[in-house]
Amino acid sequence: LKNLEATLQRLEEYGLRVRKDKCKFFQPSVEYLGHIIDAAGLHQAAAKVKAIVEAPPPRNVSQLRSFLGLLNYYGKFISQSATLLKPLHELLGQNKTWKWTEACNVAFHKAKDALLNSEVLTHFDPSLPLQLACDASPYGVGAVVSHIMPLGEERPIAFASRTLSKAETNYAQIEREALGIVFGIQKFHQYLFGRKFTLLTDHRPL
Repeated sequence: LKNLEATLQRLEEYGLRVRKDKCKFFQPSVEYLGHIIDAAGLHQAAAKVKAIVEAPPPRNVSQLRSFLGLLNYYGKFISQSATLLKPLHELLGQNKTWKWTEACNVAFHKAKDALLNSEVLTHFDPSLPLQLACDASPYGVGAVVSHIMPLGEERPIAFASRTLSKAETNYAQIEREALGIVFGIQKFHQYLFGRKFTLLTDHRPL
């Protein structure tokens, strides 16, 4: 009830009104903008995931953009999605001739599998320890911000990644790993700013 009271007070504070007949209280879960929110955390809505998983291989750039748009909406659930999707993003290059290769097909199906097997994202809790794990590949950088739960297990809050620019692909591995750390801290600034957190990297020199 405390959370409900706080929410209603915030609405009143900002002069917002809600229709009583449109409100539901004491629900075990709520679907909102393609996500299911419950006590365990944030899940993808099954209907949205089904549309992605059942999508046929794209036949042109327009269809590929539509598929990637749907997939990117759930990017926070997928680890290292930028590296995983590299063959598909390459098809979007300017003056690029459309050619659906075996590498594209593998990436297409791996992306679907990654979405199906993704973890539930835990709710952010300011009372729990934070951990930021960063990584880099020859093609992209990625990060995951997680909570360390009371029994010691890690629970992801969100994943993020991006592809490397042409100049960044020429970086030495230690520079790419450092770039991954900068990317992770900037991407998850709202969770990390002003708080102590553990930074993880698998690159020993760093």
